[in-house]
Amino acid sequence: MSLLKKLVLASVVSTAMLAAAPSAMAAGKVENQSQAGVLQAFDDSIAAVEAAQTALNSGAERDEVLSLMRTAKQELNRIESATVNREKERANGLLKKSRSAFKKGDMEKAKANMSEAVTKFTELKQIYLNF
Repeated sequence: MSLLKKLVLASVVSTAMLAAAPSAMAAGKVENQSQAGVLQAFDDSIAAVEAAQTALNSGAERDEVLSLMRTAKQELNRIESATVNREKERANGLLKKSRSAFKKGDMEKAKANMSEAVTKFTELKQIYLNF
């Protein structure tokens, strides 16, 4: 009888954990994003990365540049389209490399990676529109 109680309890707990996992993983996602919503997310992410590039090139304060880079990453993550997922990860990688180089003080590498990231962000929208 004790073994049966333990098995029932274990199955109830595991079922509850499985039921809670999808809702926890979906935090921040936009469900059933419309085409207009996706296009707006592309525009917002392009504007954010261009703002970060402008701040980086103009020699703005460190905290401001890092904040703009963080905002660009968050805007990129709002794009919900399976057609651009792989390229989105590459764009995110370029942004990450730029941020890392900026933190280390390598401005030339940071600017080069940021320029590539801006190009990749604009390519994402074209890939989505041409699909």
